[in-house]
Amino acid sequence: MRRSHADRGRRHRATYAVPLVSAALTRLRPARAQGHRHLLTGSALLVVGAAIQALSGALFWFIAARLDVEADVGAAAKLNTSVLFVTYLAGLGLPVSLARYAAGRDRDSDVTFTWGVVATVAAALVLAAVYIVVIPSDAVDVLSQTNRLLGPLAFAVIVAGSALSLIADVRCMTARRWNLVLVRITAVGLLRFPLLFVLRGGEDRAFWLFVWAAGPVALTGSVAALYSARVAGGRHGLRPRPGSAGAAIRYSAVNYVSTLAYQAPYFALPVIVLANVSARSYASFNVAWGIVAVAFYVPSAIGQALLAEGGRDGAHLRAQVGLALLLALGLMAVGSLASFAGSTLVERVYGSGYHQAARVLPVMMAAGVPWAITSLLLSEVRILHRHAATVVITVVLTVAVVVPALIAVPRDGVDGASAAWFIGNLVAGAVAIVTAAISRHRSRRADPALDEPATAADAAEVGITLAEPTV
Repeated sequence: MRRSHADRGRRHRATYAVPLVSAALTRLRPARAQGHRHLLTGSALLVVGAAIQALSGALFWFIAARLDVEADVGAAAKLNTSVLFVTYLAGLGLPVSLARYAAGRDRDSDVTFTWGVVATVAAALVLAAVYIVVIPSDAVDVLSQTNRLLGPLAFAVIVAGSALSLIADVRCMTARRWNLVLVRITAVGLLRFPLLFVLRGGEDRAFWLFVWAAGPVALTGSVAALYSARVAGGRHGLRPRPGSAGAAIRYSAVNYVSTLAYQAPYFALPVIVLANVSARSYASFNVAWGIVAVAFYVPSAIGQALLAEGGRDGAHLRAQVGLALLLALGLMAVGSLASFAGSTLVERVYGSGYHQAARVLPVMMAAGVPWAITSLLLSEVRILHRHAATVVITVVLTVAVVVPALIAVPRDGVDGASAAWFIGNLVAGAVAIVTAAISRHRSRRADPALDEPATAADAAEVGITLAEPTV
């Protein structure tokens, strides 16, 4: 009788436990759905921002090509490319690190971000000075010809503001204020156009074209960096020292190396081209590259949204990666097909002097599909703190693009650049698939309990969910 009474008690408790478990799981599901909602919202707004950036940038250089001589446009484009290159060097891995270690609305996140601002400005100013001194080019000569002091100083300040725009956008993303990123991008586009008609006809026109192109980015980036702490409901400060400071520095260091490798082709290829072709040829390359660079920003933006949202609020990371891949691949496939169909419009719009842009654009855009794969799988292994996989993917991308470019561009000019870009991205995409598959295989061995120490530590450190809850 005693055993029968105990059995009835267990059955009675189980009868009430089942609804309680079901209710708990029901409460979990909206959190996962919300994680996907934020990922989709962020990705959509960043894609819209990329479209605005593409249209406004293309229109800016189109109007400049109509208003000014090709040599001035080419020199301004070279300086603008130089700013992007130094900004990339000054990143210090912070756009990746701050997405994971300054993502909250707490004091530690505010202090971490403030130190990020300080480090970014210092690195940008130093590296801008080094670039001006070390890299000889006719574009750098434009700075000193305008004013031996103010020209280089303007370049350094613009680099610092541009670098700040990157981490300010990340802070807004992690605060889920995606609309503010869109507002900043839109403001850049709107500020540029009226400036094109200022200081026309002077002998320093190339310098001012550069300022009108890059200045609005620096201005809005600086304002956003100062305001971003309030966006997250806090304020800037350097104290107290966050408990995660050491981990954030290590994570930044690893991802600085990987970011240098990941973005090296994006910034190094134009530098290789500008060092080996005339200003006239570079003006043509810059038109194609401007379209490609902004189009390729779409997978990078979705990857940044994934980095900010990966595994948050109980969302399933693998499902998020699959969704992000589907979105990025679809958009890049459409863009590639559109470039093949509409490449002749480039020459019609810009003129016969830009026939090289029309020729190389379809090939360079076709590399967008493997680029999307590389970008999203790289975000996945970064979230998981798979440092070896991160380094492998990024180093292969760099070597596969830059080495062929160094060989082909001096020989074939912009055609060599387009071939190196396509082949390198194809190789990198294949390596990313293999590397990410190995990383997933190692993670699967720990599911669903995440009992493998390394995997559990990685998951706990960044607060992600690798496996769906089981009933």
